[in-house]
This record gives sequence, structure tokens and C-alpha cells, in this order.
Amino acid sequence: MKRALITAPLVAALAITAAGCGGSKASAPPASTATSRTAAADPALALKRAVRRALQQNSRLSLYTLWHNEIPAWAMQSTRGPALAELRTSATQRRRQGIRVRHVAGQLQILSIKLDPSYQRATAIVRANDRFRPYHGGRALGRTIKQNERARVELRRVGQAARFVVWKVVLSP
Repeated sequence: MKRALITAPLVAALAITAAGCGGSKASAPPASTATSRTAAADPALALKRAVRRALQQNSRLSLYTLWHNEIPAWAMQSTRGPALAELRTSATQRRRQGIRVRHVAGQLQILSIKLDPSYQRATAIVRANDRFRPYHGGRALGRTIKQNERARVELRRVGQAARFVVWKVVLSP
């Protein structure tokens, strides 16, 4: 009995040492030789990331424009075409009326991204679930406004780089 108590830990220690030193015949399964799809190998994955980045930057631009009623110099990094023209028009109208809108809470949800087979265009479905508070003359107007809007966003690729800009935004009913 005493011998079994001594040999069991000794055998276990030897087995652990042998396994750690590579002396055991049982080894880890061989690494897979199949090629995996990575961002470098799959251009669609990198382009979808670029679409997400453009959508997030556009959201940041929209929130900035609501409060400041002006289009910043960095706007064209994420937004161009009809989408930028709409932002500019709405900012001008709010500035004339003396209205500013502050973002209270919320987030942009990207529901789907679809790349054109040419990889030059993309379409995304997004949902903005936000709360805003309008101001006039520096004073808050009423309560916060809840917004839960869904939109189809058309994006265009900039050159051959993995970079997109928001081109057009169409609200869905």
C-alpha cells in the first residue's frame, strides 16, 4: 500500500515531465495546413471594415453638425455627394432659425452591409436609436426627442484604397 502511494505521484510526475519535454508519444494534433481566410487574403473583409468605419465617421459628423450647425473641414473624409449636400442644407436652415440640437444618448447600429461585385460601391442598412434635445437661443426646448430611424445608406469607394465614403442616405418607413 505504501509503495502504491509513493509510485503513483512519481509516475504522474514523470508523465508530466515527459509530456512537457516532448518525450511522450502522444502529442498535440498537427496544425491545420488548410489556408484560412484572413483580412489580407480576403479583400471583402477589409472592405466591409472600411464601410463600417465610414458609417461610424459619418455618424460622428452628423452629431457634430447638429450641435455646431456647420460642416467641419474633416467632413469629406467620411461623407460626400448628396449626403454632404443634405447635411450642409439642414445645418444652414437650423443656423438661420437659431436652433441647435444636442445628442443626449444613443448609438448607431449597422444591421447589414452588402458589397457590390465590383467592390466600388456598398449598401448598408443602419438603425439610429437616439435621444436629442433641441435648443433655441441657448435654452432647451421641451423634452428630449426620441428617434428610432432605419435607413439605407449608399457608399462609394475612394480610389483603389480600402476606403469608402457615405454618398446617399434614404430613410426607410
